[in-house]
Amino acid sequence: MKITDSVLRSFRVARTYRENSQKVNCVDFSPSGENAISSSDDDCIVLYDIREGKPKSTLFSKKYGVDLIRYTHGDAQTVVYSSNKLDDTIRYLSLTDNQYIRYFPGHTARVIALSMSPVDDTFISGSLDKTIRIWDLRAPNCQGLTNPLGKPVCSFDPDGLIFAAGVESQAIKLYDLRAFDKGPFASFETRFNRFCDWTGLKFSNDGKQILISTNGGMIRVLNAFNGSVLHTFSGYNNSKGISLEACFTPDSQFVMIGSEDGRVHVWSTESGMKVAVLDGKHPGPINTLQFNPRYMTFASACTNMLVLDSYREPAHSWDKEYDQFLLPLLTPQEPCYILYRLDSLNAQGYEWIFIAWSPDQSPVRQKMVYAATRATLKKEFGGGHIKDEMFGTVEDDLCFQGYLRHMSSCCSPAPLTAAEQELQRIKVTEARRALQQLKQRRINYIQLRLDVEKETIELVHTKPTETHELPYRIPTDSPRYHFFIFKHSHQGQRQEALVFIYSMPGYTCSIKERMLYSSCKNRLLDDVERDYQLEVTKKMEIDNGDGLTEDFLYEEVHPIEHTLKQAFAKPRGPGGMRGNKRLIKDAGENGEES
Repeated sequence: MKITDSVLRSFRVARTYRENSQKVNCVDFSPSGENAISSSDDDCIVLYDIREGKPKSTLFSKKYGVDLIRYTHGDAQTVVYSSNKLDDTIRYLSLTDNQYIRYFPGHTARVIALSMSPVDDTFISGSLDKTIRIWDLRAPNCQGLTNPLGKPVCSFDPDGLIFAAGVESQAIKLYDLRAFDKGPFASFETRFNRFCDWTGLKFSNDGKQILISTNGGMIRVLNAFNGSVLHTFSGYNNSKGISLEACFTPDSQFVMIGSEDGRVHVWSTESGMKVAVLDGKHPGPINTLQFNPRYMTFASACTNMLVLDSYREPAHSWDKEYDQFLLPLLTPQEPCYILYRLDSLNAQGYEWIFIAWSPDQSPVRQKMVYAATRATLKKEFGGGHIKDEMFGTVEDDLCFQGYLRHMSSCCSPAPLTAAEQELQRIKVTEARRALQQLKQRRINYIQLRLDVEKETIELVHTKPTETHELPYRIPTDSPRYHFFIFKHSHQGQRQEALVFIYSMPGYTCSIKERMLYSSCKNRLLDDVERDYQLEVTKKMEIDNGDGLTEDFLYEEVHPIEHTLKQAFAKPRGPGGMRGNKRLIKDAGENGEES
């Protein structure tokens, strides 16, 4: 069957595997396409039978860890992989008896690229030690070494005669394997119009194109002979700077990449047009993606998986069933999310309590995973349905009496941190004067920052700002609070709307910054609205200013007045309407979809 636009659009999830407790970091197909193998951060190597569609066996590399696993040339019984725990040695493993055949020591820093020759037993590796090493499976010693003068990603071409190295996220160097010691025979630069790191490099099967993957929401296809840019693909989600793997289809006619929202985006390498967006049924970012070289299948894996563990149907009022339903679900060593339905309604339907259970005895890593996925689950469920949130480490925190105590405490004034106390004294700072001027419409823009060490709010500037200038006011390397008066026309009348923007760029900021900015945001807004009688029309959180166009602001300030059904497929309960369930519990186990 030929791969076409319509064929790609018809792809659906055929199998889902949850064999791992931590992230799957790599997937590879055997040359015959009949087998697949995955490596994971939980030190597991899982073998899959593609014809039968099920896992065959699981091997372990507990001592060394496992990453970048690759089948060897023409052999589905041996693999090579890098270590991610004990050292930076590459290991050659027999899958039949789970015995190491050979070690390949030499790298002095983490291996970030590994590529097998498609024609013989040669393979190459790139490392953070800024070297590319050439190896032969039959000998433990390095067969060649080149220093590309930067952090490299590398790959063989389909003929096995040339390999390419992407260096320092800005240049590609081509080497002849037979004369690599003479340096690259061709070099060309390609710079992206945004800051990002190159995370992968691959040749198409016809050898005519090179694919560059990045962590910046953009991938690029180059002419393999002269380095000219053929296509630049974007429009998929990667706001957190995750390393998302991209790949060609076997016929070299399409490029695919996963996204932060669990979908797979596909473009034509001929027209440059996006031809499909596939629902991968992933609850998290798709970090690994590979197309089968022989069969019409591809595999994808995501970072985290939320799994429905149990649910209950309501029979009486919510308060009478609360302890009966909820307390049996609180296991002493396993965190979980619980969504408990109230009997009250709002404009979107029944109201719910969002409960995060994280017992003290549970492993630290599980606690970290839950903390990282909490916001995603709330967003997927629909924040408009959630009336209250609770967090507990012991049963007393979450029992019915604990809920009543929680509601009582929410009605009382919260104790203030040093930063919040400073916000109360904002009237004696420069920020006070700026807010007063904003109220009087003498200025139309304010930018504020938090001094993390002093835990104080400071004024950055109040430069006059037009709407088209707003994206350039958003720093790309530090968080900020912004107040902007958006002047626009609505239904034939000139209007003004005060917009509050909380910008927090990627993961370049420290955890302390994130926590302080997040905790002080609501207090700042309360003080501004109470002390200065400034009515904030729209509050938004962003990671960069690229999307702050006039149309976007208009749609945020004047949303289309119709109710959208909130999509909630993760975790998925039994059939029927959401209102028929009293309680939903998420086991929240890490897993992967393939």
